[in-house]
Amino acid sequence: MQADPTRPDPDALLAALRDAEPSSRGRLKVFLGMCPGVGKTYAMLCEAQRALHANGDVVVGVVETHGRAETSALIEGLEVIPRRKIEYGGTVLEEMDIDAVLARRPSLVLVDELAHTNAPGSRHPKRCQDVQELIEAGIHVFTTVNIQHLESQIDLVRQITGIHVREAVPDSVLDGANEIELVDLTPGALRERLADGKVYFGQRAEAAAANFFIEENLTALREMALRYTTERVNRDVQTQWRGPRGRVPKTNERLLVAVGPSPHSENLIRWTRRAATRLQCPWMAVSVETGREESATSSERVTQHLSLARRLGAETLTVGGTSVFNGILRAAKEHHATQIVVGKPDLRHWWQRLMAAWRLNSLVSASDDADVHMVRVPDSSEKTQPRNMSSHRVAKAVSTIEREMTEAAAAVAMTTLVGLWIMPHIGYQSIAMLYLLAVVFMALRLSRWPMLVTAALSAATWDFLFIPPRFTFYVAKVQDGMMLGMLFLVALVAGQMTSRLREQERLVRERERRTASLQRFTETLALAHEPHAAVGEALMQIENVIGAEAALFRRTNSAELAAEQAAGGRLHPDAKERAVAAWVYQQKQPAGHNTDTLPNAVATWFPLRTAAMTAGVLGVRPVPDRTLTLDERTLLNSLCSQLAIALEKEHFLAAIQQAELTEQSNRLHKTLLDSVSHELKTPLAILRTACESLQASATPQNVELIGEVAQANQRLQRVVDQLLDLTRLESGLLKPKLEWCDVRELCETATSSARLDSKRLHWHMDETLPFIKTDPAMLETALSNLLHNASAHSPPYTRIECNVAIVGGTLSFAVRDHGHGLPSGDEARIFEKFYRAPNAPAGGLGLGLSIVRGLARALNGNVEAANATEGAGAIFQLSLPVDTMTEVPDAMP
Repeated sequence: MQADPTRPDPDALLAALRDAEPSSRGRLKVFLGMCPGVGKTYAMLCEAQRALHANGDVVVGVVETHGRAETSALIEGLEVIPRRKIEYGGTVLEEMDIDAVLARRPSLVLVDELAHTNAPGSRHPKRCQDVQELIEAGIHVFTTVNIQHLESQIDLVRQITGIHVREAVPDSVLDGANEIELVDLTPGALRERLADGKVYFGQRAEAAAANFFIEENLTALREMALRYTTERVNRDVQTQWRGPRGRVPKTNERLLVAVGPSPHSENLIRWTRRAATRLQCPWMAVSVETGREESATSSERVTQHLSLARRLGAETLTVGGTSVFNGILRAAKEHHATQIVVGKPDLRHWWQRLMAAWRLNSLVSASDDADVHMVRVPDSSEKTQPRNMSSHRVAKAVSTIEREMTEAAAAVAMTTLVGLWIMPHIGYQSIAMLYLLAVVFMALRLSRWPMLVTAALSAATWDFLFIPPRFTFYVAKVQDGMMLGMLFLVALVAGQMTSRLREQERLVRERERRTASLQRFTETLALAHEPHAAVGEALMQIENVIGAEAALFRRTNSAELAAEQAAGGRLHPDAKERAVAAWVYQQKQPAGHNTDTLPNAVATWFPLRTAAMTAGVLGVRPVPDRTLTLDERTLLNSLCSQLAIALEKEHFLAAIQQAELTEQSNRLHKTLLDSVSHELKTPLAILRTACESLQASATPQNVELIGEVAQANQRLQRVVDQLLDLTRLESGLLKPKLEWCDVRELCETATSSARLDSKRLHWHMDETLPFIKTDPAMLETALSNLLHNASAHSPPYTRIECNVAIVGGTLSFAVRDHGHGLPSGDEARIFEKFYRAPNAPAGGLGLGLSIVRGLARALNGNVEAANATEGAGAIFQLSLPVDTMTEVPDAMP
């Protein structure tokens, strides 16, 4: 049957509603290019000049001309919003003043270089976020971007050019654009522009021509830009364009292959995959549920064929329909398929060929603009037997047919007896109405073939016993022959319609059962007070709905599969089944019974996947001598998705609770540290002053005691200073204050702060080290802690070495001690708070190295530790990016 041409397309309805809905958002037009220099800014300014003459309300938010005269000339006549100046690192940077644009509120604003990263201190870190805010405010925006800056294209660009693009624009920004205009230029023309100095100047142009702007790179980038634009246009055509009768133009091929229980479906799927590869187009495999009760073998084959199609890259779909052709046509119309692929089996009988020709003609007539391919399938020794059933299902079917045949014979016999009794009063012709009434009544009870028998028996009995000459099959009158034919025809039509209605009723009941089961399952997971009890009840529902035993292994907090199964399931897997479950969890794909992977397993194992994680593995084992039908498999997939979402929700709720507890603990921890540190600071200062006063007037007997008190006061003072430094670091209040300073003075101050003997510490540095720009207080504290750590972990009077060097704008300090070294595997843990190595000397809180790491990160640097390759001891490497200057700066304090 044909698909209903009057049925509205859901995509068309959504597009109409979207277009009809009033919107206060501005419109975004993107000028897309393959790389710099193709003329995106020039094209944007030309379009802006045309818009200026149209409505006269166009402003320039930010446009980079890069010194190109022809581009700068197009800005004349346009109002330019002054840029906002931001000082960062001693340099004044200029960014678009988004507040000024919002206050001016023009109709259209030009924002160049969408992928630009704003200077620190701006409202948004990315310029594309500024554009989003302008659009939300109702301002139209013109912008430019290169294809290599799209988030989804970065990896491909790195493979092509070897360059890692750091500035990226989320694809969602371009997906929300109202219009994308491709600014295209051939690689040869672009290289000519580069040679003429219209892209870069001087040595930069020469380096670009020899590296990024080689013809191979430009050709690949051009293909990416063209392909992206083509896909965008095709998507717009599919969702927006509607022609006569809702047809979509065939601007891009899309193949659809019909999949059934026949073994030849595998050949059709592979043929379609090859055709789609040649055409460079998407394809899909469609299975149709007609409502007829299928055998377990048929359902299993359809599932295997759809799985094969998915592995080959197809989009798979299962649709419902009164017939296979109806479902195929509806799927082709809704998904805009341009070519439909069906099989052409080897038909040996004339009536089979006649029926196939009629079906093909019906499909071609109803396919509208889609082309139909009938592909010859190779001869196979395996005959198509989609209706093979298990023994108990065969016995049930035979019993049903026998019962309905008996009912049909009894109905005809009863009608005949009544007819013979009343025929003398109403005549033989009226008896036909009795038979017709009996046929219509029996159509409510019987299936197709028993109804055919009822029709044949009724017609034959009326002809033989009632139509003159009686007791013969000869029909003398034309009226009697017409009545006889009408009786037979009505019986056939009634039987066919009743059978179809019964099949549709069974399909509707099955869908209702599936929907109700899914609803109960979802409510169980959503409304339960105890998550573990909800999971157990959910497993019981899966077992009852599917008619199988189930087992669940959940994901642990360490992202591993739990060793013990969750409570609630009746399936108790052995070691072999657990190994299959572990494999499924690792590979994130189904395996086990009735699959292509590990088919000897007893149960079928499904990964419970979500977009963020694999929440666990579900195992299902049907009762013996039973295979899951296609409907049951579809329902099971839906239940697995809901169970995975519930487990993911439970995992994230637990993580949020743990994070809240950790945050509260850290907040209390910081408060206590801050309070205790400040409370100790004043008594320690008083104690230090008292020790100094006592040392001046102490007797020789008390000098040693006073010295020990002073030394203990220094250790306690150091602990308090470390606690204060740690509190400031974790609060985020400690910000670098960059100044020009001398490296040698920093080293001397750090040595004094660490209270190290200058004879024990050996500095190795160049005599001509330049001045550096950094925060001297923070760097001094970090270096002092490194030196103190080296002194504490080295035997007394052993040498401590420190190498200082500046290479490529990076200042590095390498501090080496000659102690016991670092425990194996603790190279990173030693920088954690309150961590003390097993061989650490007594005293200290284990905060010094943690403070060093925090200060290094605050200065955009890093610190690493490793054991020395030669001799004993460990080496700590502190590296910081710095600006250098060989002469004394004027601003030097």
